[in-house]
Amino acid sequence: MKIEHWIATMALLAVSTGISARAVAQADAGRAQGSAQGASMGTSSDSQSRRDDGNKATDEAELLASSREAGLLTDWHLEGRFGHGGRAEFARKFAPEKLAQKQAKRAADGVDTGLERRRYELVFPGGTFALPSELAERPGVFYASSSTYLDGGGEWDVYLESGAAAMVFVDGRQVLARESKVTGVLRAKIQAESGYHSVLVKFTAQAAPFRVAILPPNSGSRRKNNTPYLKASPGSEDMLAKL
Repeated sequence: MKIEHWIATMALLAVSTGISARAVAQADAGRAQGSAQGASMGTSSDSQSRRDDGNKATDEAELLASSREAGLLTDWHLEGRFGHGGRAEFARKFAPEKLAQKQAKRAADGVDTGLERRRYELVFPGGTFALPSELAERPGVFYASSSTYLDGGGEWDVYLESGAAAMVFVDGRQVLARESKVTGVLRAKIQAESGYHSVLVKFTAQAAPFRVAILPPNSGSRRKNNTPYLKASPGSEDMLAKL
């Protein structure tokens, strides 16, 4: 009886072991299939994400080109803030404004100011400058610098659209000044030679977002043969290179 009991027990163990082995194999197969499906879904999701990124880059590149076609300045370098928001502070000349005036004097003396090598870390494809959110409510004075290329000498129109006090300097010379209570688009005429020219905007946080454009007279909103075209910044060049 003991031998028969032992044989029966071993048989049950063998059956149990076989069932367990099949269960483990089925579980492993299920996990493998699930991993393959997950990898397939991940690959599909990654492909869709890449397509979406590509479409977004294409849209931004087209918007960037359209804005520049309309004479809008899209590439900017932000400096500030200066002061603490006192009522008389906007009339003060802070470091960027003083430097711009020195560069204007150097340019007048025939010294190369190196505008072609300027780099701008903020690119706004729509042509509307906006402060980073952490600075949008801060008091004080800000400066945003840019440059434009004029491929014809003569008379040019400079436009400013802002929500509060702002000044525009071209080659260190003030050409536009907006008071805090004035509304609408301001325009001024300048005489400029062909080539690169610096543009500096002095403003408070309340003036942003703002837009600046430089166009030949009677050009409307579309580009003419001599409409200024901004030198592409490294950021915009990288974006266009990915298309």
